[in-house]
Amino acid sequence: MAGGVAEADLRQWVHSFVWTGEYDADEIPWLIEDSLGVGDVVDQGWLRDVIAAELAAKLEAEQAWPAVTDCDRLDRAFQALQRQGIIALHRAGFTQSDGLEEVEDDYHEAGGAASDYAGHCFYTEQDQQRALDGSGMYIGVGHLSGEDAKGVEVGRRLRAALEAEGLTVEWDGSIGRRLFVKGFRWQRRSPR
Repeated sequence: MAGGVAEADLRQWVHSFVWTGEYDADEIPWLIEDSLGVGDVVDQGWLRDVIAAELAAKLEAEQAWPAVTDCDRLDRAFQALQRQGIIALHRAGFTQSDGLEEVEDDYHEAGGAASDYAGHCFYTEQDQQRALDGSGMYIGVGHLSGEDAKGVEVGRRLRAALEAEGLTVEWDGSIGRRLFVKGFRWQRRSPR
């Protein structure tokens, strides 16, 4: 087990990392290690057993998932937005501020003003965790110019892309509110 970290906390971390569908069994111990405090130690054999059991439970659950999940729909919507000149980021940092920094990084890596990008949308790790918990999905939007009217247009395009994929979106149409994908079920298949 661990010194200084509760077993329940470790199991919750493993659950979250496994059920995101973004990490394999070899990556998760490294992610757990990065989450530990100074002096915290985890029995690696115990951790690998917990990860293996959680992955087995997830793989079994995946058998009952629909052929196309909400995560697949979200991926397709984000791909469509990328083609429209909107930076669309999955899991962009932990907070909204982190997400905006990642948008800026992507924008500059793509050539800044010389790129085809104008708008952006993203969800954070916090948003993903809420979706994992069954609380729907929030997605932030904006325009790289910072102009509200242009940001609202990005929101409209995001809404249209999500709805074209069959997702239900709630949004009041203002730049001060993030779009909410109602009933979003986080079901991303594990890497093979």
